[in-house]
Amino acid sequence: MSLRILIADDEAPARARLRAVLEELGHEVCAEAPDGLCVERFLRDARPDAVLLDIEMPGTDGLTLAKRMEQEYPEIPVVLVTAHGEHAIAAFDADVRDYLLKPVRRERLERALGRLQMPKSHEAPRIRVKIGRREQLVSLDEIDCFVAEDGYVMARSAAIEGFVDASLQELEQRLGDAVLRVHRGCLVVSAAVAGVETRRSGEHWVVFRDQLEAVPVSRRQMPLLRSFLKESGTGL
Repeated sequence: MSLRILIADDEAPARARLRAVLEELGHEVCAEAPDGLCVERFLRDARPDAVLLDIEMPGTDGLTLAKRMEQEYPEIPVVLVTAHGEHAIAAFDADVRDYLLKPVRRERLERALGRLQMPKSHEAPRIRVKIGRREQLVSLDEIDCFVAEDGYVMARSAAIEGFVDASLQELEQRLGDAVLRVHRGCLVVSAAVAGVETRRSGEHWVVFRDQLEAVPVSRRQMPLLRSFLKESGTGL
């Protein structure tokens, strides 16, 4: 579905790049705002379906605007855009729907806009992941598996790898059917599983949709995985 989107960024080149990608994706840019005052005017006049909101702008900053919008325009979802990853936790505390780092990648923007068209209750849970020096809130649908190594738990996919401040047991309890334990030290995200391959040794390995390196399955957990694959129609 096409969305009418308000772009708010004080840098004209940044607005132009976002406009170009949005139009490639089939969405309409209904207005562009260089500062917070213009954002509030366009919210009244243009009534966008969604707002791409830069955090650092003249006047009212994006985080303050996002919190105000949650009170005054709760029906208009906000995606915050910034060059600074350290704002991630504060961004989600402002109840925004997503958070994009500059330069914004086309596929990441497409995924964010897809989420806007789902009810909040259907959104994937977000996990706090420390990637390098940055702590970020990462949507579960961007993670393939959680692996316990050397006393730490790592979240992994083909695109990310970072530390999670939770045990596998805590993640299993929180995420329920969204994850599957495939051996003592690994949970896989159900939606990330492409299938299972059997190797010459007779061992079974989980294969992921995004081509992350496969992980082994213990004999004890194989019946549970077979049941999941049968129910999901993935097959062996």
